Amino acid sequence: MTRTRASHGIARLSPSLSKSRYISGLKCPKMLWWMVHEPNAPELQGDDGLQVMFARGHRIGELARARVPGGILVDVPHHELEKRVAATAKALAEGARAVYEASFFEDGIFVSVDILERQGGGFVLIEVKSTLDVKDEHLPDVAVQLHVVRRAGLSARRAEVMHLNRKCRHPDLSNLFVRENVTPQLRTELRAVAGRAASMMEALAGPLPKVSIGPHCTTPYECPFLERCWPPLPDYHVSTLYRIRSKRVAELVEDGIETLQDLPPKLTPVGPARRQVRSVKTGKVVVERGLRRALAALKPPLAFLDFETVNPAIPAWPGCGPYAQVPVQFSCHVLTPGGLEHHGWLADGAADPREDFARALVSACAKAKTIVAYNAPFERLCVDALPRRHSTRRRAA
Repeated sequence: MTRTRASHGIARLSPSLSKSRYISGLKCPKMLWWMVHEPNAPELQGDDGLQVMFARGHRIGELARARVPGGILVDVPHHELEKRVAATAKALAEGARAVYEASFFEDGIFVSVDILERQGGGFVLIEVKSTLDVKDEHLPDVAVQLHVVRRAGLSARRAEVMHLNRKCRHPDLSNLFVRENVTPQLRTELRAVAGRAASMMEALAGPLPKVSIGPHCTTPYECPFLERCWPPLPDYHVSTLYRIRSKRVAELVEDGIETLQDLPPKLTPVGPARRQVRSVKTGKVVVERGLRRALAALKPPLAFLDFETVNPAIPAWPGCGPYAQVPVQFSCHVLTPGGLEHHGWLADGAADPREDFARALVSACAKAKTIVAYNAPFERLCVDALPRRHSTRRRAA
């Protein structure tokens, strides 16, 4: 039987920090302050996209728990923290092989562990992620959970990240997940948890922290309060440069270069970005030499093609892996001597769309000698992934 140390004042449990708040505090103390003091802020209200993400995470969590069978789920509403902690203690005291959504409150921090698996005389903490690899940003997430679980008196000697396996292929989902031991990578993070948490709680007890804007505003994800901190950007801001990275934007702004007009010649990029800067500086449309020759090489009739795809985290159709791009819609304009023809197709329902997509695509492009696409490598990749017997050979530009 495993006993956990009871938390004082559990009936009035009101944590200053949770796992998600701790991670937010690492990103930006100001963001954390707003999340805690303005929980009903419009920036924090979920949209349809967020609901889709929640549904995906819920389903992945269910499948992950099936990989560690025989456990007990702490099936208590998320806001009833005291009951969640009590239910966890009960499951552990009864010798549960595993506890799903195991909840703990220590040092003012509340955490729910995706899977707490009993092994030998101790436990393995398992954090479930919908990514294809362990990422650096996962480590503080696991570290704060391990800190709280150990402070609760449990012998948790190992921590793992269970993520999706890029080698998995539908319909065999038996290897959908990979479990990776991240305990060695947590040493530095674990030592820092107590101090970081104390600093966050101190900041929460005071006025809104002052934090300068920078790459952390958009990395590894965009802060919901971005517009509160960032002033309106001037026209042709450096952030509009073709394929520029947020870190590079911050570097340029720090050096006093805010717009594309400010870019000195030695920093002018190459390729499409160079044309963009030249057009902004001259105020003219840029037409490169060789455009006429390139256009002349496109043999009519021309088909102008665009795809839309879905990439389910959990493979849904034969041969697909996690996040495989599957085309579900296309729009095709065919320029013929008789005029412009439009063809389109959209998948309907949950059935495998690829065969019907391929048939419709072949029919739409039947008159074309050249297929033009904005991102031809992507469209070509989608075609190559279709069932071979339904593909067609066309020249893509």
